[in-house]
Amino acid sequence: MTIILLKSILVLRIESDLTNYEKEYEELSQKENRELITLEKLGIDQMEAIVAFDKLCFPTDCWKESDWKELLEDERAVYYAFVEKERIVGDVFIYNWKGEDDYVKIMNLAIHPEYRKQGLAHRLLEHVTEEMKKEEMSRFCGETRASNRGMQKVFEDCGYKVNKVEEDYFQNPKESAYKYVLQL
Repeated sequence: MTIILLKSILVLRIESDLTNYEKEYEELSQKENRELITLEKLGIDQMEAIVAFDKLCFPTDCWKESDWKELLEDERAVYYAFVEKERIVGDVFIYNWKGEDDYVKIMNLAIHPEYRKQGLAHRLLEHVTEEMKKEEMSRFCGETRASNRGMQKVFEDCGYKVNKVEEDYFQNPKESAYKYVLQL
């Protein structure tokens, strides 16, 4: 009886060690992948890549090139991107209304489909918050589609609160927006 019990414990221990090893390997792989990703501030000279990334992430609701051009030329607009091997894998595009309305507008936040659920969106929002705090900004606003539970979770995880729901805010397809605010 003792031998059987020891065999069971040994088998459980081996399975447990294997599970821990698999988890460690997965975490290490993700860490190694993340170390290859750099956070960069991009501008109008990377507009072609920015527009292509927008079309990839929002195929039915991407911005027009003329809108991107106008905003990227505006000194109040800031575009941060996670880049891996010269390819955008995540971005956040903000507009700093300091001096007028005194808030930061999250204009766009997207993660490449292959890189989602790795915490990159959270890291981008946290980076924007830290950078804008240096400019004494304490109010941040953004919105997402009512159906975009992933982005709603990111906003909420980063401390944003739903301020209001605006019906028929988005087009292609028509949908309500959850409007979020973070007040530091």
